[in-house]
Amino acid sequence: MPKVKDAKTGKFYTSHWQTNPKRYLKETCLQCHSQWNETQAKYVIESLAAHYQGKVRNASSGWRSSSASSSRRRSSAWRGRAQGRAREARRRARELEWWTAANGASFHNPDLAKASLATSVTASQEGIKILDDAIKAKTGAVAAAPAAK
Repeated sequence: MPKVKDAKTGKFYTSHWQTNPKRYLKETCLQCHSQWNETQAKYVIESLAAHYQGKVRNASSGWRSSSASSSRRRSSAWRGRAQGRAREARRRARELEWWTAANGASFHNPDLAKASLATSVTASQEGIKILDDAIKAKTGAVAAAPAAK
């Protein structure tokens, strides 16, 4: 965030305007990252953003898959413990939504962003597995019953 001078008081403060820092590299990024030139700063920003967007797409794909499949699976799985555990996994998978709304997460906290998005993917997969296991247990018990007669 750039340091700007207040016209009335003459004091400097950190601006919180909504803008893309790539348009003001000298006033934003290069104030702290003086080891870079403008081209390097732009490259770093774009590289981190592309990497981050890939992680968001991966997590989003897992969450959409989890959401769509869990509604189909819920009708097949019994109501109770498995569904509650799957619901909790889905809630953890929704952490992805915060990161899709975060501004600058790819640059300012990429490690936390990637860790949270990985947690989202894992939770989506866990929710699907919980419901799949419940379905297998239920259909396995039903299939075994006629064979026992």
